[in-house]
Amino acid sequence: MGALRALVLRAPGINCDRETAQACRLVGFETELLHINQLIKSPEQLLEYHFLAIPGGFSYGDDLGAGTLLAKKLQLHLGEQLKQFVTEGRPVLGICNGFQVLVRLGLLPGNQANGAPRATLTENELAQFECRWITMAAQKSPCVFTKGIERAIEMPVAHGEGQFVLAGDLASLQDNGQIPLVYVSSSTNQEVSYPDNPNGSLGNVAGVCNIQGNVFGLMPHPERYVNTLQHPQRRGQSHDLGDGLLIFQNAYDYAQTLLQQGDTSTPQVSSLPQSISYAASGVDIEAGEKAVRMMKEAVRAAQGPNVLAGVGAFAGVFSAKALRKMNQPALVASTDGVGTKTLLASQAGRYDTIGFDIVNHSINDLLAQGAKPLFFMDYLAVNKLDPEQVATIVRGVANACHEADCALLGGETAEMPDVYVAGAFDLAGTIVGVVEEDEAQNGATIGEGDVILGLPSNGLHTNGYSLARRVFANYPLDTIFPELGETLADALLRPHRSYLREISLLREYLADRGRYIKGIAHITGGGFKGNISRILPVGIQANIDTQAWTVPALFQLIARLGNIEPEELYRTFNMGIGMVIVLGPKAALEARSCLPELKTIGTITKGEGVCLKF
Repeated sequence: MGALRALVLRAPGINCDRETAQACRLVGFETELLHINQLIKSPEQLLEYHFLAIPGGFSYGDDLGAGTLLAKKLQLHLGEQLKQFVTEGRPVLGICNGFQVLVRLGLLPGNQANGAPRATLTENELAQFECRWITMAAQKSPCVFTKGIERAIEMPVAHGEGQFVLAGDLASLQDNGQIPLVYVSSSTNQEVSYPDNPNGSLGNVAGVCNIQGNVFGLMPHPERYVNTLQHPQRRGQSHDLGDGLLIFQNAYDYAQTLLQQGDTSTPQVSSLPQSISYAASGVDIEAGEKAVRMMKEAVRAAQGPNVLAGVGAFAGVFSAKALRKMNQPALVASTDGVGTKTLLASQAGRYDTIGFDIVNHSINDLLAQGAKPLFFMDYLAVNKLDPEQVATIVRGVANACHEADCALLGGETAEMPDVYVAGAFDLAGTIVGVVEEDEAQNGATIGEGDVILGLPSNGLHTNGYSLARRVFANYPLDTIFPELGETLADALLRPHRSYLREISLLREYLADRGRYIKGIAHITGGGFKGNISRILPVGIQANIDTQAWTVPALFQLIARLGNIEPEELYRTFNMGIGMVIVLGPKAALEARSCLPELKTIGTITKGEGVCLKF
């Protein structure tokens, strides 16, 4: 895939070309300034670019002046190439008098059936030059330039002919979403009149797009507000960026999507009688891009200095410099999912905790091997991509990683309407950690007389939900059972507990006293027998006294409503113990003084497997 190229057109009277080119370069375009006289010598050059920008400038009176002249030259010499450029969906931006050019070309908002222009830009309502800062709000629109803009934004205006006049009323444009930006009051965010609407356009029109959304004309100057230093009050987005850069960033993101779908520098003419789109097939790329923008800050915060290439790269790159300080570093990796807990999240419409489930579950698996986490990568698959839902889920993943000092190196979001039913999604992840080879835990030193301790869970964690959902199938999620004292949704969606802090503290505490942990079992799918047996040497038996702790009310409720036998319960659920630790007798005493919540739940004897005492 080649670099994205932007063409900033120069012509007599244009005076904002260099600022526009700089804005294009800031978002990643390889940008060229090209005069109209050079372009018309070789019209095919236009199709070598992925983005066309027609800057503002000219002079007062352009309704009959330079703007109209430029439109006529474009139509006469580059009409076919420009038509192809637009038809292929490539983005075109006209700023201020560049907006006038697009209107004069008939690209905005589109000509009437008889070919007559539908609109024009004429002198401001007060018949005077307006130069001021204004506030705008984005409207629901197919416009690719305003995607994801969900707050009021500011830009400067500098024009004499900003009043948009349409043949007929604006209802059809509004219904089609062809008015992406309107002037609003900086204090009320509602539609207003002069001076907040500086030109007097009906409907407070600040910008217009074509019905496909890839051609956009606006009166304010986004290229004049790409840095907070350009604002009179020195304010803007994070990282010193001005609101105007959002317009150019959206153009770049959209052009990149087109390039990924097919090489737009060598367009092909389809033989199909009617074109179809990826979105028509059920996959909405624009929704995915919006989700990425919404989650970007949380993901960035969870990356850390060791991430050399993260979200957005073809593959994550993690610096391994710190491993050089270790004697014999061994990488430890695990992949898992959160299972059918996702169905409850969808049913409840609550997506803010499910990301913690997958991260914390994975961290606990590493802890069982004696490792500490380095980085995590998530995989999210959905039936239909809802940007807010996806962003909320991934923000949960990112926040959980941040809390654990584990880098979120990257991930994947897949929209698969033919694989998942409506409303369903799946969340999985891969974690990579590191441990000194001689400190890796495999239970080999566990022997007769050792003590089994347990760290409490805070709920079902991420296992047994298929059975739990069946038990509670006839109960609404807002049901409050007396023994729970909270809604069923709160109890069932409580996120999987991470034991990173506790295990790290315990290891350090014991090491200072010449003790060590002999084995750790994360109680997940398979319950006590299925997980503790994984760390037992041959000829060794773990004896669990199920009366040693009080089983939480949620598990007791499941047992009662489902009439479930104890053996089945302890094979399916954690029953209130999320992590099992095996220690020598003296180490066990010291461990409980370090972590008072530890409970002695069993002993190690000769034998085989795991024996549960009810």
